Parts: sequence; structure tokens; C-alpha cells
Amino acid sequence: MARIRQLDPIVVTKIAAGEVIERPASVVKELLENSVDAGSTRIDIDLEQGGTELIRVVDDGGGIDSDDLPLAFISHATSKLTEADDLFRISTMGFRGEALASIGGVAQVTLQSRTPDRPSGAEIRCDGGELSPIRPWGGSSGTRIEVRHLFHNFPVRKKFLKSIATELGHVCETVTRLALANPGLHLVLRHNNKMVYEIPASASLPDRVALFFGGEVRDALYEVDSGEAPIRLTGFIADPKCDRGNPKLQYLFVNGRWFRDRSVGHALQEAYRGLLMTGRYAAGFLFLTVPPDQVDVNVHPTKAEVRFRENSLIYSLVRATIKTRLLKENLVPKLQVPAEAASPAEEKWELRSPPPAATDSLFGPRRAAAEKTLAPWELPESAPLPRSSTSPSFSRPETSFEPRGTPSPSLRFAEGAYDRPSASPASVSVVAKSEVTELTQQTIPPSSPFPPDDELRPSSPSALPVTQEKEPEPPENEDVFHVPATTANEALREVAPFSLPALPPGSALQVHDAYLVLETPEGMLVIDQHALHERILYEQLRRRVRDGKLEVQRLLIPEPIDLPAEQAAAVLDARDALAELGLEVTDFGGNTVLLSSYPTLLARRAPHLILRGVIDYLVTKDRPPAKEVLLDHLLATMACKAAVKAGDRLTQEEIAHLLHLRQMAEDSHHCPHGRPTSLLFSRQELDRQFKRI
Repeated sequence: MARIRQLDPIVVTKIAAGEVIERPASVVKELLENSVDAGSTRIDIDLEQGGTELIRVVDDGGGIDSDDLPLAFISHATSKLTEADDLFRISTMGFRGEALASIGGVAQVTLQSRTPDRPSGAEIRCDGGELSPIRPWGGSSGTRIEVRHLFHNFPVRKKFLKSIATELGHVCETVTRLALANPGLHLVLRHNNKMVYEIPASASLPDRVALFFGGEVRDALYEVDSGEAPIRLTGFIADPKCDRGNPKLQYLFVNGRWFRDRSVGHALQEAYRGLLMTGRYAAGFLFLTVPPDQVDVNVHPTKAEVRFRENSLIYSLVRATIKTRLLKENLVPKLQVPAEAASPAEEKWELRSPPPAATDSLFGPRRAAAEKTLAPWELPESAPLPRSSTSPSFSRPETSFEPRGTPSPSLRFAEGAYDRPSASPASVSVVAKSEVTELTQQTIPPSSPFPPDDELRPSSPSALPVTQEKEPEPPENEDVFHVPATTANEALREVAPFSLPALPPGSALQVHDAYLVLETPEGMLVIDQHALHERILYEQLRRRVRDGKLEVQRLLIPEPIDLPAEQAAAVLDARDALAELGLEVTDFGGNTVLLSSYPTLLARRAPHLILRGVIDYLVTKDRPPAKEVLLDHLLATMACKAAVKAGDRLTQEEIAHLLHLRQMAEDSHHCPHGRPTSLLFSRQELDRQFKRI
């Protein structure tokens, strides 16, 4: 039987380091917290190889007395506690006295410091827990710490470190948290002698948010303040339109310390209830001021978790303050004008294309951001023909400002389609089943978001039917956007409210701009248009990636995308997998990545939206799965982001094409995420509900 014996101090140090020091970001966190406690106004951080080879932190704080330098590397030696009761009223960032001892046990550390009242300072080194003699040092007042070759004597832990980009991303996240918690602190971060961040002390909290997360987030911020009280909530919350697919943009601080807490995060989400879609998360930067004796920070070795004495009070304060602030704002979304929309000055000289059809509809391709209005002699071969070669045409704007649920949406008919306000309580798109085959037998435009298989693709552009309609000239002294009432429109005026025209037997309808209703021999089939389109896109992407035939559209000008450091690192780590999916991503420096290409199959959505959907998936995983699993999940995510959404109104051709592709899908019953794409209401069940049987 083994005897009990006391462990060697070096082993004890390594055990403690395993709890406190997980990666280079842990070292940076502990050193920065010490600098803040020392009253520093400026901190410079230099890294090499993501912090695995060198971490240098220089501050202008109060420094360490030369006689105390050896004590700095002794476990549980600190200047921040004097008695046990101090643990219940902690007001400093550090208090355990384990940081330098743990770092010195797994790295080569050089500590140089001078107090303002001394003419010179002192230096000491620690290598694997062994201290060198104290030597004089002639630097400026403050502290300078160099940590080299992290885990050089702990190879098991070093094997678990990630790539340089990932480790740098974690360090940047640590710096971000400290910069947000200390608005008056000047911070500089360099990596391999290249500037990553420089945050001046004059930068306000919104300015720092813009630096780390972009101007879009800063411009959507609302300030919150619960008012003067012993427990106070301040900070900023973002407009619901600035939601995210993960809670990474929720930063919580208590007494200047970053922490994570499910209860406070839930209170933030509850305040946004009804304003966010399921699976979306609010963005916020919240600062709690709590008396030190009302919060316990001595819960976790990394001090990332806290416990409140009055947890229900904190929950109610956060929820009520944010909810009240949101009620003061007009949260009605503003109309977003598409980037490709021509200005009035450009429209004067633009050759107008035919009325919106399958090529210019909801499923039409996304025009490149760099596309411009061309002169008649510059028209490309694939450009649509103008309506008239002698004079520009006048057309009624196609933009509809009819909110869902209002009693006056428009009816859309399969034959002789026309738009007309009606008293119908729902927006309905009708296409006869007999027309499905007829419409799909026609040549499918290449711009459809459901690109047909090779056997359905037209052999040449000349096979595409071209229809030119001559627009009638506007009457004199009449608004050019006024469309005279036709005979059909006049007849529609006579229809009683809530009445619908007779539908042909076996018809497909779009209801609530979200579902398609089909008559089948078994009964009535209701299809979720988003789930079905997602399944179709997923299968097409998977088949083309497997066959190596995925068509990729390169951007004329690569699109820069600003991301938080952790997300940028995750994207760069997965760049090879993304390249196989047609998303070519490169590092642009800092936290910016360049998107150079995207799959043409997903042209309906902007490329940066596709990439952000992929990022939401990547950052929710602690470690990336196997390559095959990762590719499958990314394919499903891309298909989900590019598919039509609930609320998108479809034309007759689009409905017909979607139903046609449904018949060709390998598995049309469920979307890639497992949701059903359709529900069948049997004839027998319908008869039973209506008491016929």
C-alpha cells in the first residue's frame, strides 16, 4: 500500500498552474489584472507566436519594491489581503497570490520593477520555479514582465495549445474585456512587432465598441442606467436589429471584473422577449456596481464566475432596466434600400429591363456591388433587352409597403397575374397544379436560386424565351407612376370583401408568405417553403462539392468583414474547409478578413451574410469536429442562410419550380437540421374535424 507523502514544491506549482494557466491568454489576463491593481494608466503588450514564445507586459503602475521581488513568485503571497474577512469584501482584480507563482512554474519569467520613490529598480528571474539572485535594473518606474517559452517544461500541456491564430484570438478577447471594463486605460497590443490594437485613454466606451466590433454595433447602442443606488446597472444595449446567432456579444461586468452568469444573461434575453427571433441573441455591454460584501468572486480559479447574495434582485434589476429602456425607443425597422438600387440621377440614363419575372424576382441573383449602369453600347451579352430602343420606359415601382397582417394585401393569380389591393385578410399566391408541369417544362432561367441539374440546364442562351412588352405612354398631366384601372381591376372592385375567386381543382397556394398548400390524392399537404428550399440547396451543394463541380463566383473587389478577434481566428482556422465550400477567406490584418468568393448557388443572399451564418456555427463549438462533419454542418448552415424565409412572397413560377425540385430531392421530408418540410392533413382527418364522419 502506498504511503502518504508531501509533494515536491515544483509538482505543487505545476498542479496549481494547471488550474490557473490554461493558455497564453490566461497569462495575459493575470498580468493585466496585476497592472490594473497597481494603478497603471498605460499598458503595452507584446506577443510572439500567439504568446507561446513571448509575452511582454509593461505598465506605468506603482511597481514592486526590490525586497519583495522574491515573494512575488511564492504561492499565496499577496499585498491585497491581510485577513480572512477580506475575502468577503474584495475590491481588487487579484487576491489569491497564485498568478506569478503559477506562471513561473511553467515558463521562463523575467520580472523588472521600480517604485516611483526609488532611483533605480531591481530584476529577478524565475525558470520553472527556481529563482535567480536579485540584480539592479535601471528602467523607468513601473513593472516589466517577460514570459518566454510557455510550457517548455510541461510538454503535455503544450500539446493542447491551438494554432497561433486561435491563441492570438483568445488573447485579443482578454484585451477586449479589459479595455471595455477600464475606459480610461491606454492599451497597446502588438503581435510579431505588428500593431493589433492601440486604444487611447480618451476613447469612450462606444468608441471602443466600434474598434472591437465595428461601427454597425456602435451606431445601434442605447445607453442604460438604473439610477443612483447601492446596486446600479449602467452600460449599453443594442437595437434588436443588431442581434447575433450566439451570445458572444453579451459582455457582463461586476465592479470592473468580467464574468459570466446564466441568470444575468437570461435576464438580458427576457428583456428582449418578443423582439428577437428564436435562436437569436441580444447584444449588450452591462456594468453592475455591487457592494463588495454582496458579491463573492472567490468561486472559480480563473475568477470568471461570481455569486450574488441577492441573485433575484440582480435579475429583476437587469430585466426591468433594459425593458424600460427599450420601451422608450421606436424600434420599428427602417427600410433598407438595396445597394444595387440606382439613384434618380442614374435612372435617367438607365435602360429599363422588362417587368420583374423569374429573373428579377425574389429568387434573382445578387448583383455585384461593383456593378454599374452601362451605356447602351456597353451592354454585356447576358444583359436583358430593353423594352424600347427609342425612349425610356415608365414603370410603376414594384416595392410593396404592405405590412403583414393588414387587411389590404395583394392577390396573385396564375393566369393574367396582376396586383391589386384587396380586403382579403391573408396574402395568397395561387398556381394550379396542372400548371406546375407546364411551367417547369419551360426553360428555367439561370438566375433562379434553384439551379437545375445539368439535364435541365438550357443548351445555349438563345434557348431562353424573351418577351418584350411595350409599356403604354403615360397620359398627359398625369403622374408617371399612375396605372389606369383595367377592366379586370374594375371587376375586382365589385368583389365583396374577403371574397376569393374560384380556384381550379388541384391548386397550390402560398399562405402567410410562409407556407404552400397543395391538394393531393391523400388530402391536403402543407409545405414550409423555407425548410423545403433549405433541403434542396443542401442537397445541391453537397452533390456539387462531392463531385468537385461547385461553381464559385469570385468577387471583383474582395469584401472586408470586421469580426471580433476570437471569431476571426476561428474563420482563419477553418479556411481550408471554407474553401471547399466556395468561401475563400484570407487574413487582412487585425480582426478583418477578406471574402474573395462565394458559391453561385447561393447568389440570392449577400456573401457576407452567408459567411456570418457560418461564423455563428463555428464560434459555438469548443473544438472543431472532424473535417467531414464540419463540412456537412457548414453546408447545412449555408443552405439555411440562403434559403427563402418565412415572409418572402413567391411568384407563380417560383412556386412551380420549388415544387418541381421537391420531386427530385433525395429526402424532401426533413430539412438538414431535422425539421419537417411538410405536413399532410389526410382527407379522413379533415372529414373527422368537420364532423362528416
